[in-house]
Amino acid sequence: MIAAFLAFVVTVLFMFALRPLAIAVGLVDVPGGRKRHGVPVPVIGGIAMSIGLGLGTSLIDHPESWSPILLGVYLVTVVGTINDRFDLPANVRLIAQSCAALLVVFASGIVVTGLGEFFGHTVSLGALAAPFTILFVLTLVNSFNFIDGIDGLCGGLALLGLMILAALSFGAPLFPLVTVAACVVAGFLLFNLPLGVNGPVRSFMGDAGSTALGLVVATMGIYLTQGDVHVIAPAAALWFVAVPVFELFSTIVRRLLSKRSPFAPDHEHLHHVLADNGLSRRATLILMLGLAVLFAAVGLLGDLLAVSDSVMLA
Repeated sequence: MIAAFLAFVVTVLFMFALRPLAIAVGLVDVPGGRKRHGVPVPVIGGIAMSIGLGLGTSLIDHPESWSPILLGVYLVTVVGTINDRFDLPANVRLIAQSCAALLVVFASGIVVTGLGEFFGHTVSLGALAAPFTILFVLTLVNSFNFIDGIDGLCGGLALLGLMILAALSFGAPLFPLVTVAACVVAGFLLFNLPLGVNGPVRSFMGDAGSTALGLVVATMGIYLTQGDVHVIAPAAALWFVAVPVFELFSTIVRRLLSKRSPFAPDHEHLHHVLADNGLSRRATLILMLGLAVLFAAVGLLGDLLAVSDSVMLA
């Protein structure tokens, strides 16, 4: 608890400390085009959260597999920060994300070995475990990246997922790590939720933060659904990230049907559509977080009632 509190405090302190530096070097999100905010906003959340996460997890006992994962978090944070400032090509970002996923699989040994029991048969991935895990990690990383479009949404979804994983992992070796990660996100949200009073210090997480959060949620989810430490079935756990995952796939399909790159930005995400059709940004945030809570409840209830993996996945 002390480590989690210190991680929260460090994140908050760096959110303040990095603000003038970001303004000085141009690490700000300037309004215009697809961006509807009124004034330039510092993009420092990813950096602050990575510092808080690194310090907080250094103060606790954690599995040896965490160190390579943290290195992956730093990698996507650095590349994401460069992208937030200079707008890197999509293939460069994907290479960095793939390297982080490789660290998860081959340096940490966090691998999806099985998908559950379907129609009376246990589905084990065998030789496909590593490529499937890499693909899954990349999916979650980009899911959280794509969903980051209005204040509080990406951070709120990540915090919800981490809080559920923390509750499920209580008493397990991963519990301190998940708790620290959740507190780090909570520290950032003080500067990002549309609270009104935080307007003068409003900040964004940028690609640096969204991709790092996707990586953290993905790896902790894999850890808690596989092997001897599994606390919930993989198909049920997918419901905890249903909103960002559906957003990712619907966006890819929409852009491909329009004969555009899946990574080409647009203003047609669900949160944009809701806001453009009459909902305030705060109401949009509440609605989408409410959907995420509902989906998470379905996953938890399905696992509690031992609903078959086939039904939960379908």
